[in-house]
Amino acid sequence: MVIVILGVLAAFALPKFASLENGARILLLQSFKGIIQPAADIANAEIMLRPQNKSTNQTRYDFDNGDQIRIRADYPDGRWNNTFAILVDWAGYDIGQVSNNNCTDADFEWCVRQRGLNWFVNRGYTSASAGRGFVIFPRGNNLNNDECYVYYFTPNPSGVVTIKNKPVTGIVTTDC
Repeated sequence: MVIVILGVLAAFALPKFASLENGARILLLQSFKGIIQPAADIANAEIMLRPQNKSTNQTRYDFDNGDQIRIRADYPDGRWNNTFAILVDWAGYDIGQVSNNNCTDADFEWCVRQRGLNWFVNRGYTSASAGRGFVIFPRGNNLNNDECYVYYFTPNPSGVVTIKNKPVTGIVTTDC
């Protein structure tokens, strides 16, 4: 009888726990999006206020504290290690960069993968002809198969400051 009761409880409780986990993932992705876009906007404002801190070829920016980020048309470049890992204090978030589409590293709860222009164009996130970005997605997911991620894309050519398209930040939660 105890086993039957536990079975009935498990049948009702497990979907609720799965739903809570999915909801938590979505909330965390929303938080990431809420951090990324303002960080890009603040960095852009800093770059516009202190253009003398840009490198000669217009691809890097030095902050007064000594940190250096990559830029495209006065916006933070769509790179993780060279830009957003520096711009934002990600302490408390277990995020690591990976070089493939699978987030299987047990050391990270969330993975970041840098992506080129075609990845964003093929998904309809931009119609730009230049740029790069990154995607944050949860451990256990495959970036090309599971639609559960937040993305940042800078639709600007590197080293060109005459074209200043605002970066695109978005969230996809279909498979969370």
